[in-house]
Amino acid sequence: MSVVILSDVHANIQALHAVLDDVAKVAPHAPIWHCGDVVGYGASPNEVVAELQRVGATGVMGNHDLAALGDDIVESFNEGARTAALWTREVLNAQSREWLRALPRVLEMGSATLVHASLRDPIMEYVMDAATAEENLRGLSTPLLFHGHTHIPALWELRRDVAHLTAVGDAPIALHGASLVNAGSVGQPRDRDPRAAWLLWERDEQSAGLGRVTWRRVEYDIPSAQEAIDAAGLPDWLASRLAVGR
Repeated sequence: MSVVILSDVHANIQALHAVLDDVAKVAPHAPIWHCGDVVGYGASPNEVVAELQRVGATGVMGNHDLAALGDDIVESFNEGARTAALWTREVLNAQSREWLRALPRVLEMGSATLVHASLRDPIMEYVMDAATAEENLRGLSTPLLFHGHTHIPALWELRRDVAHLTAVGDAPIALHGASLVNAGSVGQPRDRDPRAAWLLWERDEQSAGLGRVTWRRVEYDIPSAQEAIDAAGLPDWLASRLAVGR
């Protein structure tokens, strides 16, 4: 059975539409899980929430989702992110607020756990180095952890009690044990590839293996997303960064 995993859509409806079109071609009947940060930065928060509701996506709370609901976590954001979060608070409709507010911070789904950031700190910790990855891998209660937050696709695996970073490309990667799998970002990639990212997990829970994961990259209408950000009066750099993937 396949599972589609999305993260960090960040109110970018153009990117989400492109990803869902690709999903319809590659895994049309797969359930869709998300790793949070549905809103923030982008100009279409209500449209993104409605689209995720339409496809029945299941997932968790991100730091930008929490900020958009009024949490004082927004005080830790940089100026641009804070401006976008406060704008999002003003434009969210009641249905979007209700859906976001119901998101858990941690969600176990069989052999996988979903969080936004990390197992130790589901909302804010960045998994960017071996020491952080190792601490999180040691704490897993399921073999796999799917997450986002860094906006960079990554796979950390525990081998002989040491965290190893596996290079991520277009080819499928087999999973053999405790792993942290970062889905990358749909709406604001930061790995110098501006294409929207999503993850396909072809799971195999009937045998010793956990299946395999494949990162997909999809081109989308970046100028349209940029125009929407500009029209909303959001900071210019939130639009310009989309073209360079950083």
